[in-house]
Amino acid sequence: MYEVRVQTQFYAAHRVRISNRQLEPIHDHDFQVEAVLRGPTLNEAGVLIDFKSVQRALRRIVEPLSDTDLGSTPLLAGLNPSSENLARKLFEALSREIGPETPLVAIYVREAPGCVAGYCGPGKT
Repeated sequence: MYEVRVQTQFYAAHRVRISNRQLEPIHDHDFQVEAVLRGPTLNEAGVLIDFKSVQRALRRIVEPLSDTDLGSTPLLAGLNPSSENLARKLFEALSREIGPETPLVAIYVREAPGCVAGYCGPGKT
């Protein structure tokens, strides 16, 4: 099985609801996003996927999030702006952008050293 990982980063703030009673103060992070693509075969050029095309797509998706309060962005409208929800919404957006035939299996969001949340697509474990 071949695997490709593409990364980008952006700076934003969020205020996460931890429980029904607890809301964190607004705080910011230098979010790092990693897309994981996996497949059993390479194309005729000997690559799983073009790094640059995935990186461009991922940057287009995160660009509107940069220097914002994530809770006020259309991507996370109506959701708790947790890194978990961010990972799922980025997975969904990147899947639409690069197409369903692309072997995207997961998105990981690192908000701080040692603090990573991820989302694996349905059936992509």
